[in-house]
Parts: sequence; C-alpha cells; structure tokens
Amino acid sequence: LDANNTPSTDTNDFAPKPIAAAEGKSAWNTAGTWEERDVTPWATETLTAALLTAEYVLPDGSPSPGARAVVSNVSKLEGHASYATVRGTKKYIYEFAFTIKWALTLGGDDDAQQQTCRGEMTFPDVDGTVELGEGYDIVNYHVDGSSPAGTGPLLDRFVRDGGLREAVHGAIDDWVKLFRATY
Repeated sequence: LDANNTPSTDTNDFAPKPIAAAEGKSAWNTAGTWEERDVTPWATETLTAALLTAEYVLPDGSPSPGARAVVSNVSKLEGHASYATVRGTKKYIYEFAFTIKWALTLGGDDDAQQQTCRGEMTFPDVDGTVELGEGYDIVNYHVDGSSPAGTGPLLDRFVRDGGLREAVHGAIDDWVKLFRATY
C-alpha cells in the first residue's frame, strides 16, 4: 500500500535478489558459522592407496636382512571424512577403521629359498584425535597358520611392534597431510 492506502503498482520491491557468496562459503551462510562437506569417497580411495604403499625392508643385522614386509590388501575400511569451515577456519573431521593384510617374504633371491609369512591386523581408531607422529593402536593381530614355524619373534618385532606397523603409521600420517593440503 502507498501513502493513500491504495495498492502499490511497484512489484520490484519484492523481487528476489541474489546473494553473493564469499570464497568457500555458501550464499545462505554469510556469517560463516558452520559449513561441512562430505569427502568420504575421496578419503576412502586415497587412504586405501596410501596404505598399499606401506612397506618395510628388514635391516642388515636382522635375521633376514633385505626381506620385505608389505601391505598386500586393505579390507573392511569403514568410516567417514569431511571438512568444515567454522568462522573462516577449516576443521578436518575423519574417523576410520580398517584391517590390513600383510606379507613378509623371507629368504634369499632364489625363489626356492623364499618363504612367505602372512597375516592381518586391524587399526580401529584412525581419527583426528591422534596427533601426527603419535602412532595408532592395533587390535586383532593375527599370523596365518601357513607361515613358517619359528618366525613369531621376527614377526612380532618387524611387523606387529615396529617396522611395517611404523610404515603404516607413516602412510596414515602422509594421508592426513594430503587431506589437509587438498581441502
């Protein structure tokens, strides 16, 4: 209504007007209070790839110098990843659990002398509460029954307690750095 109580003919007063969004923010969230984006598919793919690069070569002076322990498979990878922008600051939110299958090939260069130990271990809590370099807990460490007899202490030392486990920790930490650099 105008000043004379007659209907106004100006319809442009109520037309929707576009809101300009700032870089990295939605138009609806101009205050930048909280905006979260799910990146789980990317995280699952890149974390799996990072884990499959983990390997450890047993050092000189070990019972089998030059033997390689590798991650041969990643299974049961479950979890989520996202990042949030909170008042202009990025927060990285991720929580994963997975089981890796590993193999350690012992022996010389001759295939006839080589023996392979196999097993698996589960990392139940790979998340943002763990600082880079701290390492991650494992559960359900298991050595396959077909592994050569007498290799238990070697596997404990170079797979379960150090060596390959530390290489897996490094691969996870590298993935976290990639996550932060990518988003």
